Amino acid sequence: MTNPILVVGAGPTGLTAALELSRQGVPVRLIDKRAGPAETSRAIGIQARTLELMEQRGLADEMVRLGNKGHAGSVYGGGRRVLRLDFGHVPSRYDYMLFLSQAETERILREACARHGVEPEWRTTLTGIAQDALSRSENPVAAAIGLPDGATERFETPWLISAEGAHSLTRTTLDLRFGGRSLDTQYALGDLHLDGDLPGTDFHIFSSEHGFMGLFPMGGRHFRLIASNPFGKPDPHTRPSLDEFQKIYDQRSHIPARFHDLVWSSWFRINSRMIERLRVGRILFGGDAAHIHSPAGAQGMNTGIQDMINLCWKLALVQRGGAPPALLDTYEQDRLPVMRNVLFGTEHLTEIIGSENPVTRTLFNHLGPWIGGTSIVQENSTARMAQIALGYRDSPLSDEHAHSGSLKAGDRMPPQLRVRRAGTGGDTDLAKLLDPSSFVLVVAHGATPVAVTAALTAAAGGIPIVEIAAAGDDDRDYAALLGGRSDVYLVRPDGYVGLAASARGAPAALAAYVSRWLTHEEPSA
Repeated sequence: MTNPILVVGAGPTGLTAALELSRQGVPVRLIDKRAGPAETSRAIGIQARTLELMEQRGLADEMVRLGNKGHAGSVYGGGRRVLRLDFGHVPSRYDYMLFLSQAETERILREACARHGVEPEWRTTLTGIAQDALSRSENPVAAAIGLPDGATERFETPWLISAEGAHSLTRTTLDLRFGGRSLDTQYALGDLHLDGDLPGTDFHIFSSEHGFMGLFPMGGRHFRLIASNPFGKPDPHTRPSLDEFQKIYDQRSHIPARFHDLVWSSWFRINSRMIERLRVGRILFGGDAAHIHSPAGAQGMNTGIQDMINLCWKLALVQRGGAPPALLDTYEQDRLPVMRNVLFGTEHLTEIIGSENPVTRTLFNHLGPWIGGTSIVQENSTARMAQIALGYRDSPLSDEHAHSGSLKAGDRMPPQLRVRRAGTGGDTDLAKLLDPSSFVLVVAHGATPVAVTAALTAAAGGIPIVEIAAAGDDDRDYAALLGGRSDVYLVRPDGYVGLAASARGAPAALAAYVSRWLTHEEPSA
């Protein structure tokens, strides 16, 4: 008998894994060594792409209701604002960065897991692992688990997902290199309240000869402050004080403000590291167990959540026998380039904004307004930060054929695009026609919808087919993205295009794709 998949770690990454698997009917066991749910804010930035994915799971509305919308990012240097990144350029209905305590994000995910029958087992610790790669057992991974009463349980599982965080026992047991570097700079972090003229619609980054300082609005004049080179000497037995933060702010900002009601604080250093393998046999990695980096750009938690959304539809298909085991190899082929990109981007941003080099700061202060004011920089920078620009064009799952639209295999299917579903006469967001649990075949017609051919239906092998046309009179976005000659797009459960082809070439291409990636096989060890 196949046991539940073991997910280790009930943070955002592990909770997302548990939710994705359980809602697709795959049994899950979720353990965490902590005594209970986190109560501090920690990661606070939720990006547009994550919100789009949460919307499909019915969770985005609650996040948006509780969070604070950051519509722009103001960057200051030399006693003035150098540039302002406007998230209104992001091509998403979530054209902002949402600031929400990680404790609330975890609660929302935890309650969603509970609705599918999964509850975290607190004070339950992974103490050892083993796997037999040659075993024909349905549960080839063995885990030693420390229970709350002090006893040790041996638990056998078909797959283990390490979402344990930066100190992953699984990663160190397998001796996987966590390559990268630790930065020498010390940082102070705190959540506090502010009286002053800093608008709560922006996050604020101050670059100075003294170092980096960022303030991120949590709503109600509540801000998260992060600063390098604090006055105090970091010590494991102390925490940064309200006076410490006030001194840092007064030193680096030209905008008057007074702090009060410090909620919590901490010292920390930045590590920028990642592993080069996300799968070792039946053991899989994601989130901070696989990559850690600078908090610049609020990328970490979002990347971990999206790791699991990429992984778990594949794992569910393989576990149910609906896809070959090779499908799981595409997890690291998809996500490793993303992780490298995030590491490079956050390191680069930290070095530029936090530079104490006077030449670097002078160039940034003088060139920033000119460069940052161009529309192409605004659009590209915000799309990258919002993770809207993320794609998998180089993935083995991306099959590109001749077609008329600019959207390519591997690109995110634009969920905010207004379309008309053939035969209904009603307009809707494209997101409502996609399915986070299944492939969907989108046939994008020109002005006059036509019937899907029998050949295309047969090639789809039971995949749902949705026929759409442009909504309303203004079809420029539709025509540019999806073309006007009945192009066909096979959309993956995570919302990215797997196959793109013309209507004429689609049946043969689709049949080959289904045969390669979605053929039925009995689960095997």
